[in-house]
Amino acid sequence: MFSFIMRRILGMLILLAGVNFVAFTYAHYGRYAQLENNPIFARQEEILPVFPAYFEYINAFLKGEPPAVPTSAGLTVLDVVKPAAQASLGLFGIALVVSLTLGIILGMLAANTDPPRVRRWLLPISTLSLAMPGFYVGAVLITLSVAYLFFTPYSKGDLPFPLGGFGWDKHLVFPVIALSFRPMFQIAQMTASLLTEEFNHTYVTVARGLGHSWRLVKTKTALRNIYVPLAQVIATSVSLMIGELILVEWLFGWPGLGRQLALSIKPPATVTIASGALPSSYLHAPTVATVVTALGAILIISNTLAGIFTYAADPRLRMHSQGGNHAK
Repeated sequence: MFSFIMRRILGMLILLAGVNFVAFTYAHYGRYAQLENNPIFARQEEILPVFPAYFEYINAFLKGEPPAVPTSAGLTVLDVVKPAAQASLGLFGIALVVSLTLGIILGMLAANTDPPRVRRWLLPISTLSLAMPGFYVGAVLITLSVAYLFFTPYSKGDLPFPLGGFGWDKHLVFPVIALSFRPMFQIAQMTASLLTEEFNHTYVTVARGLGHSWRLVKTKTALRNIYVPLAQVIATSVSLMIGELILVEWLFGWPGLGRQLALSIKPPATVTIASGALPSSYLHAPTVATVVTALGAILIISNTLAGIFTYAADPRLRMHSQGGNHAK
């Protein structure tokens, strides 16, 4: 187990270092490309290489003096990323718990025992959810809110749940629904399918013959036996949620890493003589690299924890690893 975790951590660090460099390079050259395409003030000066700028960025962190963020008086990159990371982790954690809890409950309810099959009502719902990414669910929620205001003229413009802003209260409702909707039904579909397969095994027949109830067999034995494949589905759902975090945060004005990244890479809406120069915050390489690295860290750590859980829950993986070590 220790060697498995150390290999995971080493691979995670190498991958994060690569993600950091690629994000910095993209922002560095992307800004030059945008300046060269400016129809009013085309850039004529030579493009500076990325490696000196990147080494300067790394050395600033090593010296404990992170780069400053343009247009943010006195704030460094870490001063901006830390509160954004806390907001994203809070939203992501709550949405993950909601999708896991409700997904497993719905999956268990949809797993019919006699005969073993997935109940019909889950298929159309799960199919619909797979066709509705998080930002689409968010757009539907916003549309329903507008319809509520239209058909309730006496509401005085008050909505049950805010459409934007930050707060660990009602502001969480719509972002959590949008972020957890698709993973929840994905987990429910896989839970129901795996459970119905388990119900056909011999040990279930024996347990039923000994007088154990279906509820006991389902919750105590069958559910435990699907932990490993279910953990892999959860890891996939986590990757999906991280990818949708950017659009969901932007849609609802949630001040997290996703929105910070969107603000950093969003090009100017218009280019005029008065605004011929790009904003200094646009594709600011240190900001983009740090935000992308933080998002990558959340994704990689989540997948690593899922991998550790799978390794610990499946004795076949441990035996294979030990056999490989003995062979060496």
